[in-house]
Amino acid sequence: MRLKLILGVLALSALVMPICGQETAEELLYEFVTLTLQGKDDEALQAFDKAFGLDPEGASAWLMDFMMNTVNFLEVRSTVEEVIDGATYQWNVSNFAGFYYDIDDNIGTETMTLSITNTNVLDEPNGIKYETVAQATDFEFEEWGKYFTIGFLADEYFAAYDEAGYLAEKSTDDNLMVDQQLSKVLMDDDSSRTFTSGFPLKLAENYELAIQAIDLDGIKVYVQLMKDGQTVNSAVVEPSKDGATLADKTYTYKKNLGDTEELVIVAVHFKNAFRGADQDLATVDGIWQVSDTCTDVEEGTEYDKMTIQAVNTACMKITMNNEGEKISLTKNRDIHLIENIRIRTADQEVITAEVPLRFYIYKGIYDPGFYEIRSPVGEVKNGQLLLNPQNFAGLYYDIDDRIGNETLTLTITDDNTLSDISDPIGVVYRTEGELADFDLDQEWGQFYAIGFLTEEYFASYVPGTYFYKDSIDSNLMVNGYLSKVLINDNQEVTFPSLTPLKLAEGYELVIQSLDVGRNWIDVKLMKNGEIVDSAVVKLSPASGHTYTYKKDLGNTKDIVIIAVNFKKAVISSKYTFEGNDLIWTTVDGIWQISDTITDVEEDTEYDKMTIQSVDAGAKTIVMDNEFNKIALTKNRDMLLMDNIRIKTADQDEITTENPLRFYIYKEETIDIDFWNLWSVLHVLDPQGKVIKKQINDVWW
Repeated sequence: MRLKLILGVLALSALVMPICGQETAEELLYEFVTLTLQGKDDEALQAFDKAFGLDPEGASAWLMDFMMNTVNFLEVRSTVEEVIDGATYQWNVSNFAGFYYDIDDNIGTETMTLSITNTNVLDEPNGIKYETVAQATDFEFEEWGKYFTIGFLADEYFAAYDEAGYLAEKSTDDNLMVDQQLSKVLMDDDSSRTFTSGFPLKLAENYELAIQAIDLDGIKVYVQLMKDGQTVNSAVVEPSKDGATLADKTYTYKKNLGDTEELVIVAVHFKNAFRGADQDLATVDGIWQVSDTCTDVEEGTEYDKMTIQAVNTACMKITMNNEGEKISLTKNRDIHLIENIRIRTADQEVITAEVPLRFYIYKGIYDPGFYEIRSPVGEVKNGQLLLNPQNFAGLYYDIDDRIGNETLTLTITDDNTLSDISDPIGVVYRTEGELADFDLDQEWGQFYAIGFLTEEYFASYVPGTYFYKDSIDSNLMVNGYLSKVLINDNQEVTFPSLTPLKLAEGYELVIQSLDVGRNWIDVKLMKNGEIVDSAVVKLSPASGHTYTYKKDLGNTKDIVIIAVNFKKAVISSKYTFEGNDLIWTTVDGIWQISDTITDVEEDTEYDKMTIQSVDAGAKTIVMDNEFNKIALTKNRDMLLMDNIRIKTADQDEITTENPLRFYIYKEETIDIDFWNLWSVLHVLDPQGKVIKKQINDVWW
């Protein structure tokens, strides 16, 4: 898993060289930023259009970089493998949490197989194979029967209704897959919810179901389905009449999807309805919705680097491969494979026969919301489940430096218990610090990193290194602390003096002035609008060009928590603001750890887990569930520690042959820094259409 860090600054990469007498794309992007700051939106847009015209790929990459530094995204990775000639690797729902899986019904069949030849090549057409098969499953509202669901491109899709079910009966055509189509499952829910005539029932894709009226007897409920504010259907349901049938209580909306005619795409089951003096209300206990936009799965359909080769409508199976798309696995690549599935290779310094290049596939998630990063699925029976960064993507892992060794061992006894006493204790967590490079490693050297509670933390600086010498105390762990690593980046970032360099936790670095003659830059550091530090940084490498900010963290005195390495700064009289020249500053290294310490002393409790031992020398931490016995029974979602939870299946049949299923998962949230996003990008495209097209064309 990876969350992109919000820097909120503009990274201007090297773009095309100028034609004689013509501005470069880079200069035009500088101009775009300046004009945006001045509020000259029309002129700013013209500057960006010119930059895009000169270098579409470079300007779009800049835009995408800004977008990705403004919007968090989640990276759900597979097991980590090695680039070895002749090797074949296969991922499925067990070892790749990105694929679709429903633990309650044990649904999920996606597989992807990579075969490496010619040293490091995924040759076409069969270097990559993808297969998926539909499975029958119950609606959450079980009276509707069953449908066929299929994991496709790492999401859940609808293939067909079971012919014996109610929604198949209500549809003219009940099978999308025979027409080589699918539709994404949007809602399948049996929770009770109440809505009124004043507040419609919200559905997906901008649909909503409104109560128009209830007759005087409280029997007939007149409902209206709207999309984007326009009425698309009206109907009557009668949930409260004597002897009401499933048909009386169920509202359905049918629509043609491609060649499939009159397929039910929305179904709502009404539990009851009441006529009120001021407003009417109804309670529903079943909602079903699939997308009104079908997904094409015809043979020959291309999805990025993959092409559908076969669709077996009888057994509902789809097969794809990389026909016409040969892929070389070389270091430091992020390869778009299909939809939101990508391949990442390590930026590792040593690649030999003994130390092959590392890589994994991952699913990128960009939509705001709450997500589960799950472990392999276990069974509730006596035995052990051992989790580590190799098989559980929720644990911290850095593929470039091969950092991350958290382990979580679950031992089940008495058929369903994680014991809270020894011999053996039910849950044991262990982690150990490791030497890690700063991204600006040639300047700053190394530090001790440690995965803790699934995140990267800082333990101490390495003796003799730059920040070790600059700190009074350099080791947090000897005092029983850790600090979360917030930024470790060597990407070049250029920003104007009117725009502070945004850091994490409310910190900002502001450029005050530049003394060109002395090659000094005057900076101030602010937190939440208050000045906390000021300094003069000499830009000459011989004199040192790193700004550092030190702070007491608990009993650890004056330890460096922020460092920014300055590459250059120039004064531009061409791009001004309110008559003042702007200082354009480029930094190529940022380091920041949290100013809030995390306690790792012995006996510290993290929910159901307690720290049992800490060895500051070996940099190890061990926790267990002492005094917190955990019973694994069906349909539970239990907090274990911090954002790590245990989920058990809501499965109908639990036997010796079919034990209760469970998994560990890490809970993640994606949000957006809306202010940073709006402050610049509203100029480019107020309605978002152009930006979306550019991102789709270049990124996807």
